Amino acid sequence: MSPMKTVPLSQLSQRAQTTESVLVTARGKILGVFHPLPDPDQTIPLEERRKLYRKTSARLARQLKARGITDAQIERDIQALRKNRS
Repeated sequence: MSPMKTVPLSQLSQRAQTTESVLVTARGKILGVFHPLPDPDQTIPLEERRKLYRKTSARLARQLKARGITDAQIERDIQALRKNRS
């Protein structure tokens, strides 16, 4: 078995199409392991994906609230990104 490759979080999206597992790091600390799925729509049941979405959304909402970030600020940032892309 070959050693697992280490990938910085900033490069994870470039590895999204890989078929091998990678160790994800940020600032030298391990964040987790990325295990690609052959077909997420068939591998993860819909109800499990919904639970994961709800948990992740709730965690993100708490983090944004703790930092004092408002919906209006997020919307402004999204609009600015869209404007810069075109």
